[in-house]
Amino acid sequence: MKRLASAALLLLLVLAFVPAMGAVHAQGAPSIEVKSVYTLNTYGFAVVNETVIYTNNSTSPLTPPSVEVGIGSLSSLVAACSMYVPQQEACSGPSGGPYAVAYSGSIPPGNSTSVKVSVLLNNVVTNENGTLQVSALTSPSVSTKVASLVNQIQLPQSTYFEATPKGFGETNNPTNTTYSFTETNVPTQAANTTVAYIPKGSEGSFNPLRVFYVNRTVTALPSGDPLITDEIQFENLGIQPLTSLSVSILGPASTQVTILTVKGNEPVLLSPTTEPLSNGAIDLTPFALGYPSNGVQSGANFTLRFQYPLGAAYYSVKGGEVTLSIPEAPPVKAFIGSYSILLSLPQGARQAAAPPGGLGAVTPWQGGEATISYAITAGWFLDGGVPMASVVFILLLIGLFAVRTTASPGEEEEEEEETSSELASGMITAFDEKTNVINGLWPEIDGKDPNEFDRAYFDELRGRLDSLRSKALQRLNETRQKSASQKFSEVVNQIQATEREVDRAAKDKLNLYQQYHLRQMRKEVFDRLLPQYSKRLERALNQLSDELHTVQREAKLL
Repeated sequence: MKRLASAALLLLLVLAFVPAMGAVHAQGAPSIEVKSVYTLNTYGFAVVNETVIYTNNSTSPLTPPSVEVGIGSLSSLVAACSMYVPQQEACSGPSGGPYAVAYSGSIPPGNSTSVKVSVLLNNVVTNENGTLQVSALTSPSVSTKVASLVNQIQLPQSTYFEATPKGFGETNNPTNTTYSFTETNVPTQAANTTVAYIPKGSEGSFNPLRVFYVNRTVTALPSGDPLITDEIQFENLGIQPLTSLSVSILGPASTQVTILTVKGNEPVLLSPTTEPLSNGAIDLTPFALGYPSNGVQSGANFTLRFQYPLGAAYYSVKGGEVTLSIPEAPPVKAFIGSYSILLSLPQGARQAAAPPGGLGAVTPWQGGEATISYAITAGWFLDGGVPMASVVFILLLIGLFAVRTTASPGEEEEEEEETSSELASGMITAFDEKTNVINGLWPEIDGKDPNEFDRAYFDELRGRLDSLRSKALQRLNETRQKSASQKFSEVVNQIQATEREVDRAAKDKLNLYQQYHLRQMRKEVFDRLLPQYSKRLERALNQLSDELHTVQREAKLL
């Protein structure tokens, strides 16, 4: 009987202890919150920021679990993706998501940490019978239960949806219109997207654009100081007239720009006029160009060319040479079909470091910096601050005493212009060279000593790809200029679009390797994602190969 009582007492103690163990185990995972912000840009693209916040409410350090967030049907519109953990990293997951959010460190008791995924979306706006239709994210997908999910949609100032999305509240801020909806204890869910309309009369500050090309040219004033000339061709895809164009100039906000030429649907040349920027925007209302009202009308094409002195913060003078450090971000925050940074020097000057030339199609997230330098051939005394008149005199002397060698007939063969077939062949060779390097990356990485992996190594691999891409795009632009038929031109343009996908797919796969080899991703996650990345890259390379064969055939027919 005494043994039976002891056994019963022991059983009661065990039953009492089991819930306590469950409570302790429950403290083994941090609380998870997600904040989803969809921001529609004035010029028609969108940015999605997904922030996962981990909070450790226990009394010991915790390692947060991996969470996947996705954007559902908007995946097909993804143009770029970045992750901040808190430093900037490559996104984990397919190019369109869902994205694996993981924090490799531990969270101290009572602390929080966050990981943010930023996704750039293109082609989110369409015109439906005179009303702008916008694809918007109302709620992301989440792979695990979260304590709180905050959903926000931000529109440009004075811009509204025709109907407020279900469950959302509307707030008007000085800089935007915000729709918000907060949920608690949200289980695993799929993404929710909606198609909303921006009604007529509220598009005053919302004018989606199609930017065909931007050329940024660096030249030199008579004083030797750098001068920037920007030429932008775009189409107003909005409903209302575009009365101003926001530009990022390389100088103080107070800089005045000189409008050189403007061209609308009917070519009109104006005398150069100088005007100040208004909050970083060029006023387009003086350029009616025969339209019923000022500004660039809905559906109109417009070319604007303006110039201004480069700000002192972007260049230095040393040893008779001017060195410029110019951001490669374009002057218009939009998707750009073709973007070039060029150098055009007056007689008597020489190029020391060449600009990048054609950068191809770029996104609003275009980064990087171009280093350009030039000098006067016969010596330049700007270090001492020579007055403008003296510099002009030096340039005149250079012009008078320069020795020009003219080759006599027979001494030098006349350089013949390359044919379309030759240009296409050079372009194909350049793309084949990059393709061979891409295919050789993965065996090189797999054969490398695991102890030698670091960020610098992967940056060097990206540098190889960027160098070859620049060379290939230069050959592509040369081939495009030789386009003599519509079909030939269309194939060349398609090659540029496919090459962009090849470049993105290769770098996404390279980022995947980097995260795995730098121990920012578990092997099981790497093994699961690698086949998807490899298949995407292989598909893009095969498409590029087919298009290169097509353009070669078309070139021979010209």
